[in-house]
Amino acid sequence: MSLGCNCDSGLSNSGQPNCVPIFSVTSGLIMVPLKANDGTLNGLDLSASVPVWSDLINEADSSKRWFPIGAFENVELPKADSQFEEANSGKMAFLRQGKRSFSGELWSEDSTPTLLGKLQLNRCVDFGVYIVDVNGNLIGSKSDGYLYPIPVDNPSFDPRFNFATDSTVQKLMVAFDVDRLFDESTMYMVTPDEAGINFNDLDGLVDVNLTEDSLSATTLVTTATFDYGTAYNPLKYKGAGSPSDWDIYDSTGAVVPLAVGGVSEAPDGTYSITLVGLSVGDVYEFRTSKDGFEGKLTFTAV
Repeated sequence: MSLGCNCDSGLSNSGQPNCVPIFSVTSGLIMVPLKANDGTLNGLDLSASVPVWSDLINEADSSKRWFPIGAFENVELPKADSQFEEANSGKMAFLRQGKRSFSGELWSEDSTPTLLGKLQLNRCVDFGVYIVDVNGNLIGSKSDGYLYPIPVDNPSFDPRFNFATDSTVQKLMVAFDVDRLFDESTMYMVTPDEAGINFNDLDGLVDVNLTEDSLSATTLVTTATFDYGTAYNPLKYKGAGSPSDWDIYDSTGAVVPLAVGGVSEAPDGTYSITLVGLSVGDVYEFRTSKDGFEGKLTFTAV
């Protein structure tokens, strides 16, 4: 990044008031698309009320959603040297600042190849990150009354899998460069006291795979599993036995949720759904509505 000079001002004042908040060690990231599908920039409106943070994670529009990544170990955020042109006389001319890079490791349950596959897809999206530190602060870029995610050079995003060895555990290595034009002087934080939450406590949505086992005019039977588990036995999505845990949408006409008549679970992860008021031949989407999960199944009413 090249920083120009303001010729209308002299040296900047360097005094600071007492108790200025400072960032601590980075512990997590929250990935956010830079722009929503409607073209608006994603950011926190600092003039509005503090949002319900879980609503940002459970946002139905994925182009506006927050995607937290788990607790990092051994985080480094080095900055490359600034670039200068040097004349034969030894005179130096500033060209641009060096780029900021991120590297960190995800251990234990955050180090699966399944998560690796999900992270690798993020390279295809223009995204930024809010940094979360060990004290639970949220760090972003303040501009025009908003706190925006810090823009990432998404082609540089590089998640990698490392096998365990005799002296190291299995882990995912995550690395990327911050956009080279990002002005680091715009970084500000939101504290847990201001937010009413420690940002380390936010978890991303879990994908639920719904498989149609059988379908009649009155009952849909579906098996619900996660992407995680073994090759033979994926982990099951259990405990969603209330009608409020599910929605049915008629996608043939207006996308309006319909009532789920009843739900029973037997065995674990297999749900029998009572269907009410469906029109034969219409296409419906059966979706999870429980906070923290996302999954849908399309079927045609019979």
